[in-house]
Amino acid sequence: METPKPTEHHRFLERLLGDWLYVSSSGHEAYDPEDPLKRWTEKVRSIGGLWFIAESEGHMGDKRETMIITLGYDPREGHYVGSWIGSMMDKLWIYRGFLEEDGQTLVLEAEGPSMTDPSKSELYRDVIQFIDDDTRRFSGSVRQPDGSFHTFMTSVSKRIR
Repeated sequence: METPKPTEHHRFLERLLGDWLYVSSSGHEAYDPEDPLKRWTEKVRSIGGLWFIAESEGHMGDKRETMIITLGYDPREGHYVGSWIGSMMDKLWIYRGFLEEDGQTLVLEAEGPSMTDPSKSELYRDVIQFIDDDTRRFSGSVRQPDGSFHTFMTSVSKRIR
């Protein structure tokens, strides 16, 4: 078996490499990136240019939390793949994604428990959009009964290294 080589899809993910500081975050009115007890940071690294691992750390309330995202591209399936785990929940989220035509926006979708009725499943969408090489926006949304998506969380990150 021949060792796979990174493709243009992986090159998009390379843009995530480095250290990031969340400079704003909705849902956290007291968020202050200058306060070490409140700030969220993220470190993104690569494994062989094919897989990308992002580890975020910060405070939610009075507790320190960690989140890990893995991302890659599956050429056989023809879409981005990945996962999300967080210390604040016991759900393993499995991503399937695509790059929008603008070439700046990665859309990741995953099934998960409803926020209003955990016995039901809903489609969630996490979107990573590059504003420039050192600034990106994130949004989390959930599909509504009419097919639209309701955004429940946003953040902006700046590259610090």
